[in-house]
Amino acid sequence: MTYLKNINPIKVFKIAVGTGLAIFIANISGLNYVSSAGMITLLSIQDTKKSTIKIAVKRLVAFVLAMLVSFMVFKTFGFGIIALISYLSVFVSICMAFGLNEGLSPCTVLVTHIMSEKNINFDIVKNEALLMLIGTSVGIILNMYMPRNLKHIREYQAKIENEIKNILNILVRFLNDESGRTSLEYDFLSLEKIIDSAISKSYIDKDNILSYDLKYFIDYMEMRKSQIMALRYIFEQGKAIKTRPEQARDIADLIYNLIPKLHESNNAMNALMDLYLVKEKMKNSDLPKTRVEFEDRAIIYSMVVNFEQFLEIKREFASNLTENEKNIFWNR
Repeated sequence: MTYLKNINPIKVFKIAVGTGLAIFIANISGLNYVSSAGMITLLSIQDTKKSTIKIAVKRLVAFVLAMLVSFMVFKTFGFGIIALISYLSVFVSICMAFGLNEGLSPCTVLVTHIMSEKNINFDIVKNEALLMLIGTSVGIILNMYMPRNLKHIREYQAKIENEIKNILNILVRFLNDESGRTSLEYDFLSLEKIIDSAISKSYIDKDNILSYDLKYFIDYMEMRKSQIMALRYIFEQGKAIKTRPEQARDIADLIYNLIPKLHESNNAMNALMDLYLVKEKMKNSDLPKTRVEFEDRAIIYSMVVNFEQFLEIKREFASNLTENEKNIFWNR
């Protein structure tokens, strides 16, 4: 049953129906070698809209070049094996040089039709051009429908933000717990896997939406991933604390007040200002009276520095957004 998970039923439907439809259109158009239109459609259906259009354009450019090369070769060497070898030597080199490899196979198939006809004239070239046009057009039209992951990406966002709030709540309880019973434990690896899955779906949607760029979601997920790395390090540092000096409660209060404000459109500027005040208060505090207090306050200050990095990551993300991106993705 695990093999069935690899089957994409929508793509299977597009390939099967698209291939048949292209052959049908080519047939009723009175073309020769109609099966080639179906094969071109099959090769044209990609995983995303942008890749489908990009490959279609490359194949059309490659087709024009293939016809020019084949015309010169067939006029020079006739329609035998020597001509085919000469054509491939030139055309493959052109495709490699200009990144048109996607057009190599279908265009060569069309050129073999000319070899079979042992003639190259306007009607034959028109036949091949229409086969290419029908095949690519059917592929593009069918691939204009793509199930979107946008709803799932938004669900991922909500889940990730809720998990970050849970992580911060654990940190608050730990810093406030003078008994030392609260442990700093969280399954960061599972959360990172969720983010990686969200990034993967964001890349797919980025290439399936032509009206605007969804790179925002990729940058957003990468930003959250960086923040979680910072929190993971803070947890590792916190495990060495033995007591709860006054500074620990100050940080706990700051984080506690931040949690309700943690959302996509918060640029973290206010939180950074509040953190600055806490750091100033820490600098003006009385000196530690014991070695244990000294060590714990040193760890807490290091945690504060890393929490500042946590906030700076979000501030930098927000500052790099354009006003248009904020209007599209924040004001929804």
